[in-house]
Amino acid sequence: MKFNLSLTAKSMVGKQLIGAIAGLTALTQAWSGVAHADPVQELNDLSRQAQQLTESMQSTKVDLDRKLQLQREADIKHADDLAALDAARAQLAIRQGAVDKFIAAVYMGGRADGLNAILTAASPKTLIDKLAFQREMFTGMSDELHSYRMASQEAQTIEAASAKSAADAKAAADEVAAARADLQHRQSELRTRVATVRARYGMLPAAQLTAFGPVGSIPTVGMSGLVPNAMRVVAYVLATYPGVQSIGGVRADPIPDHPSGHAVDIMTGSNMALGDAINADLQSQAGNFGVVYTMWRVANHFNHVHVTVS
Repeated sequence: MKFNLSLTAKSMVGKQLIGAIAGLTALTQAWSGVAHADPVQELNDLSRQAQQLTESMQSTKVDLDRKLQLQREADIKHADDLAALDAARAQLAIRQGAVDKFIAAVYMGGRADGLNAILTAASPKTLIDKLAFQREMFTGMSDELHSYRMASQEAQTIEAASAKSAADAKAAADEVAAARADLQHRQSELRTRVATVRARYGMLPAAQLTAFGPVGSIPTVGMSGLVPNAMRVVAYVLATYPGVQSIGGVRADPIPDHPSGHAVDIMTGSNMALGDAINADLQSQAGNFGVVYTMWRVANHFNHVHVTVS
């Protein structure tokens, strides 16, 4: 069985694991009435633990999806706050420039009070014009200083909001990392459990596997007349790979493998990855299942894995 740690494929993995564990549970329930009660009980316990881990993994996946959404929202809020802060700082710079110009004008022009204007005026008209100009300038500057203070306060408020949104985004990212690590830990634990189930399954005598025939919802044809090793392959695939479309056994064929019950065809349709996984899995357990050879990704074998056993 293949397990994909990618977040985008986890839901499919979960469904496949649930189907595999369900198949194993069905098989162990069928075996519970025959000999070797201890191995069967152990397999039942392992299957139950794997099922609980699968349910826990799905719950963790839901929590991870929720935290990822919160992180996206926090990142968007922080980006909006940064844009607003830049705009506020730009306005503040404009106001600051106007204030600087006023201060420079006052400095260069000397005192700007009424008494100084009277003492330095060349004529009454010059005095009137000078006082009118100073009044207009101070009125405009008062408005400019008020705008400057408002822009400064707004910039400080937005800067504080930006700092908070940045902290929220970091906290959300930390929670996502923790949730992802938890999910990967549960997946690793589940892989270990399922591997143990599969190993324990392979240790059961062939008589136990053939006593009840294959169990599962995958359609099968030509099961009558299969040799024990072929029956073990069918039962294993039914329990481990719920994505299989169907399995065929005994049938007429010029080559004796199928007619003699030594071969099965595991139909995978267009799911090449599933065929790759099954082919590699059975080849790796050739000694356990008595696999003589497999045929996959060759002429007329791109939609099913052919397995011939001893």
